[in-house]
Amino acid sequence: MRPSVVGRLHAQGLDAPRFDTAVDVVRHLGCVQSQLHDMGLWAVARRTYGLTKADLDAAFARGDFLRTHVLRPTWHFVDPSDLHWLLAVTAPRISKILMSGLNTIGLSRDQLGRGAEVIVDALADGVARTRAELGEALAGAGLAHAGQHLAHTVMHAEIEALIVNGPMRGKQHTYVLLDSVVTPPPAQPRDELLALIARRYARGHGPVRDKDLAWWTSLTLTESRRAIELGELRPIDIGGETYWSPDAPVESAPPVATLLSNFDEYISYARDTEDYTLFSGAPEAMMRSMGLLLVGGRLAGTWTRTIKSKTVDIVVDSSPRVTPPIRRALEAEAAAFGQFVERQPELQILG
Repeated sequence: MRPSVVGRLHAQGLDAPRFDTAVDVVRHLGCVQSQLHDMGLWAVARRTYGLTKADLDAAFARGDFLRTHVLRPTWHFVDPSDLHWLLAVTAPRISKILMSGLNTIGLSRDQLGRGAEVIVDALADGVARTRAELGEALAGAGLAHAGQHLAHTVMHAEIEALIVNGPMRGKQHTYVLLDSVVTPPPAQPRDELLALIARRYARGHGPVRDKDLAWWTSLTLTESRRAIELGELRPIDIGGETYWSPDAPVESAPPVATLLSNFDEYISYARDTEDYTLFSGAPEAMMRSMGLLLVGGRLAGTWTRTIKSKTVDIVVDSSPRVTPPIRRALEAEAAAFGQFVERQPELQILG
């Protein structure tokens, strides 16, 4: 096992829970990837002292943490006080990446800008609206309003720091004006923000490489290296490769087995072949799964969950042989997830 694996587990709060609230987790990690909303909530709860999904749903409804496109770009939970400065760092590069693909869907920069104006007008009355309702507003203005056109227009408005997800309406996400929930802070010099994002990422993700930071933020490798230099991170040699950390990594025993969400921040880095040595399937299969299994801190399988009225079925597919210690650890993990969804866990282990 690479020494960096153990340091990363502690930095991410996965060797043992140590956070009291959801926003404590989100702030510590910088952002929490959240394409699947409920599994993103599990990624947060897994690092706390037993918060349930109901607890996190209530925190999200209060606006304790927000959900928007801020990195790469994909969905992330973010601390409201961090969102503006994070976007100030990442948005220029993300916008450039997105603009490069607009021609393939027949959407121009001017249409994006006009669409963002229509969306802002539609939300100006303070009423949270769903994506479909924003599409109706675009249609009323004679603009493209479905499929990728709608998705890119809404994403553009998010990256421009105009809108953000609001409270859930049943199972649907809504949108509100960002300035209605967060007051924009004073502008900061870019070098200060680069230093800040390097320190925040390294603090919450353990020893990291320059390419890890570049992948997480969408910065160029050159700017990622500058951010590391400005952040005054300390170099650490691991297996002949340079990693960076704000402090000496804390070494702790990795958990025997861990059930993570499929896009957990633990695997949100520039991955290497060695990271999959315990997994017998293709790496792509892991990324398409609902959840990831770690054994001793290493990617080792997948898992699914089916929530019923009183129980939750948890099926774990493990590549390594399931020894008695691994089985006991999986039973404890299933119990923790059962507590999260407030259901009796029914565990099945394959492999």
